[in-house]
Amino acid sequence: MGSNTPQFRSLPRDERRTRIILAAKRVMLGKGLDAASMDDVAAEAGTTKPTVYAHFKSKDELFSAVVEYIKGHFLGKLRGPDAYADEPVEAVTRFCARFVELSCWRDAIGYQRVTLAAAARSPAISRAVYDTLFAEAGRTLSNYLRSRKLTRKPERDAELLLAATTGGPILRHLF
Repeated sequence: MGSNTPQFRSLPRDERRTRIILAAKRVMLGKGLDAASMDDVAAEAGTTKPTVYAHFKSKDELFSAVVEYIKGHFLGKLRGPDAYADEPVEAVTRFCARFVELSCWRDAIGYQRVTLAAAARSPAISRAVYDTLFAEAGRTLSNYLRSRKLTRKPERDAELLLAATTGGPILRHLF
């Protein structure tokens, strides 16, 4: 932590929690979910392991909080198709392009790799990452398709559009 960074104990509880989440994000992306320890997170956050456990009961709970934190940023940067254009085809095209861009962002790819590596041990966490990166975007797109009456099967078509748009780029980045 830099010299201008406030001491951990002097921060309000919400800011301490956020600092732990951001530290966990860095540690888990750097080491992977299984190799990351609460000691590593505490050291990165500038606090102690008991303090980390005071905020999060387990590493899985902490990683779930990291996923929720990322979800807020991801969806805030993605927005809905209507934010991109008035004309539906252009709006959907730009939405899908932005989705690919965000899904292939270095940290998003890192989370997918970390999650895939831990999927057998932590299926709930894998599901949460999937919901953050794909399912939520699919719901946003299907709601748009439904509201504009652009398709008879908005959920299916949104899923197909996102899969067709992202498949190659995401796989290229993952590998």
